[in-house]
Amino acid sequence: MTPPPVTTRRPFDVLGLVAVILSAALLVPTLFVFVVGLIPEMNAIWWMGIILLPLLFVGGIVVVLLAIVGLVVAARRSGRRAWSVVALGLGILMLVPALLILAPWPS
Repeated sequence: MTPPPVTTRRPFDVLGLVAVILSAALLVPTLFVFVVGLIPEMNAIWWMGIILLPLLFVGGIVVVLLAIVGLVVAARRSGRRAWSVVALGLGILMLVPALLILAPWPS
C-alpha cells in the first residue's frame, strides 16, 4: 500500500496582510473625520484634514510599495497573492485624495 501524497502548503502573504493592516489604520481615522465633518455642528473638525492628508499620502506610498513587493515575492514563491492585491487597491485609494488636490485641473 502506498502512502498518500504529501501536499505542500502555499506560503502565506505576510507583506500583503501587513499592508492591509497599515492602510486600515490610516483610512479609518480619515473616514471618521470626513463623516463627522459632514454634520453641520461639527464643521470645525476639517482642520484635522491638514494633519491626516499628508499621513494618508505617505502611508499610501508605503502601502503600495509593500503590496508590490508582496506581489513579487508571492509570484516567485508561487504563493497566495490575495492580500497584496487588496493592499494595492487600498494604497491607490489612499493616494487619490492627495493627488486630486495636488494635480492641476485642466481649464
